[in-house]
Parts: sequence; structure tokens; C-alpha cells
Amino acid sequence: MLMCASEGRHWRYEVCEHEDGYLVQMRDLTTGELDDEFSTIFRTLPVAFAYAEMSAAYERYAASELEHVEDELIEVEVETTERHFIDLSDRLHDSGINGIVVQAWERENQRSSARMLH
Repeated sequence: MLMCASEGRHWRYEVCEHEDGYLVQMRDLTTGELDDEFSTIFRTLPVAFAYAEMSAAYERYAASELEHVEDELIEVEVETTERHFIDLSDRLHDSGINGIVVQAWERENQRSSARMLH
């Protein structure tokens, strides 16, 4: 279930419920496809929200740099969202786990449960 989304220039950072917590995933605004390489799972919803906001702010900042647009508000937003994420992450002891790592663990658990030694 989609909880919220933060939009960058080219990507939307979605926070969804996940069996292990809250998944932040990246969706292309043009095609609607998910980026399989970018996903992070957090135990707490506030940290997942903050991570999505920070990721979208970084992406807007990077896009403005590539387009040579000077906007001090974008720089302030990046600093603010980064500080907010770090503060929440530290206080709640939730730095997130890369989604690819979780998928690898799940595959290994399925594989190892099939093998039994007598």
C-alpha cells in the first residue's frame, strides 16, 4: 500500500508498506517504471518519509546543477531534508537496509530451508 510520495524532477520516491517495515522505492515519472536498483527498507515510517523527501530534494538539486539553474532555495532544501533525515535516523536507530540485500536474504532463506542434512 502506498503511504506517500515525494517528487523530484524525473523520479517519484514512494513510501509503501512492506512486511519488514516501510519500503522507499523510486518510480520514473515519464514511464511509470520502478528502478529495481533503488529500494530501501526502514523499520519506522517517519524515517522512511524523511528519506523519500531527502532523495527527492537531492534529485531536484542534481537536475538544477545539470541545467545550470541557480536557486538557493534548492540548496537550503537539500540541507534541511538531509539534517532532518539524519536526526530522525539517529534518534530512532533506523538507517535502513538496501532492498536488494533483503531480496538476497529471502532467496537464501528459501534455498537453505529446502536442504536438510540427516
